[in-house]
Amino acid sequence: MGSDYNGVNRLNLTQADDATVREMIKRGATRRQFIHWMVAAGATATAAGTVFGSATKAFAETPKRGGRLVMAIEAHSPGDTLDPAAFKSNIDYFRGRMFYGSLVRLQDDLTYAPELAEEVLTNDDATEWTFKLRRGVEFHNGKTMNADDVLYSMNRHVGPDSASTGATLFSMVDRWEKVNEYEVRAILNSPNADFAIALGTFQFKILPDGWTDFANPVGTGPYKVKEFKPGVRAIGSHFDNYWEEGGYLEELEHFAIPDPVARLNAFLAGEIDAMANVDPKTIGTIESTDGVGLWAMESGAFFGIAARRDLPVSDNTDLIRSMQFLMDRERIVKGVLKGQGTLGNDQPIGPAYPDHCADIPQRMLDPEKAKYHFERSGVGSTPIPIVVAEVTPGAVEQALFLQREAEKIGMNIDVQKVSTDGYWSSVWKVAPFCATQWNMRPTANQMMSVAFASAAKWNESYWKNEQFDQLLGDVLSVTDPVVRKQMYCDMQTMIHNTGGSIFPAHMNYVDGAADHVKGRTHVPLNNFGGCESPRSLWRDDA
Repeated sequence: MGSDYNGVNRLNLTQADDATVREMIKRGATRRQFIHWMVAAGATATAAGTVFGSATKAFAETPKRGGRLVMAIEAHSPGDTLDPAAFKSNIDYFRGRMFYGSLVRLQDDLTYAPELAEEVLTNDDATEWTFKLRRGVEFHNGKTMNADDVLYSMNRHVGPDSASTGATLFSMVDRWEKVNEYEVRAILNSPNADFAIALGTFQFKILPDGWTDFANPVGTGPYKVKEFKPGVRAIGSHFDNYWEEGGYLEELEHFAIPDPVARLNAFLAGEIDAMANVDPKTIGTIESTDGVGLWAMESGAFFGIAARRDLPVSDNTDLIRSMQFLMDRERIVKGVLKGQGTLGNDQPIGPAYPDHCADIPQRMLDPEKAKYHFERSGVGSTPIPIVVAEVTPGAVEQALFLQREAEKIGMNIDVQKVSTDGYWSSVWKVAPFCATQWNMRPTANQMMSVAFASAAKWNESYWKNEQFDQLLGDVLSVTDPVVRKQMYCDMQTMIHNTGGSIFPAHMNYVDGAADHVKGRTHVPLNNFGGCESPRSLWRDDA
């Protein structure tokens, strides 16, 4: 609990007095008794009352050990994996935090804090990063973590032959070096002030040296794998030798309920303890139901429709522009998201990012401009297939709204709704036009690197722009905030003007959680607190 009692440290208590406060609260001292003791010790009644309230809350929120939580997300597939280098979906990210640890972890404000590295150092131009490793950290198989484990884990993301979905974020790494048994260094071929933040993202987990068995993985996380069936579920059991405070549950189960109605019903019935992606239409229902509530965060996450610029049917700038002007963005944010979001502008960096470019004119519903570009496209009455699934609230509605507006100008949009099962492996990046959804990244550079760089594995629109790629790399060495801001604005403008993206809205993360679910995190990068919550979750009725 500590003498600051959740940030309140009005009396600068001595260690002995702090211990007395703890003991009084633990034994159930009344407010009157507590204030009497504090006043006798020289405090004012007001200050004593403040400390009592803060101390009581802090003690009440001390995590309890034991019990089981069941968390349900919205999509799974046979491609679910526990190989960190292959992580590409929300279900993978959450499990990564259950079973593995990282050199650093991201905080609620998107700064980083040391984790398996107890100290992070960089040189003046951010081309060398040194990580002093925490000693005594144990893997689930009993092996003690050392520099060899870190080098193996990091080198899986390095080089042109890397199959890692996060390799783009490591494109500037020349090599990793072992300094000694508990110290490693990354040597970069270009400056990257964001490098440590990148290490806090989802793919960069630490494995034992040489480990390749991801049906039975071993990590340093708070839970060890009890069961893993891709497309079915994962269960973690408490790891007794977890190196830090956390991992309070006896078991943590994580699986998907693709149907949003079934997921909500399971949540309201108490069959699951938390659910991802609350349908905005049901927010009122949850808020009026005893024992449950919302777990919501503002974010730069977004959804939309991706058009492949490498296929004849979808590589048509005027057709894409017409569809952008047919998007009723205000209706989507206000009516579909129930205000839990902001207007999208056909580029990924929304107002939640410090490097958002507010100078780009906001596209709105404009039938006249849409008609102009549609006539220039030459598509005529040819059907335009858009494949969609309930990958996030609004993903299907956006296409249906677009279809209705398109009819008014003679555009023939064929909305093809499919199941979320296997969507990310069989539809996304395959269909000429398809629904897409992206989580926020810690920085604008990371967001654009993983989704819009020409060589990015997740470049869903297959958009390529040499000038953009050059700026994306150059900006990492720029320290002048005015120049840096303009470079990011130029990149966002390029995507806005020439990309294959139709992004109508940025959305908040809105999950549901039972009142007994405690220890929630609020990192604004993904569901369930940025998928950072497994370490800290506990239940107060355990």
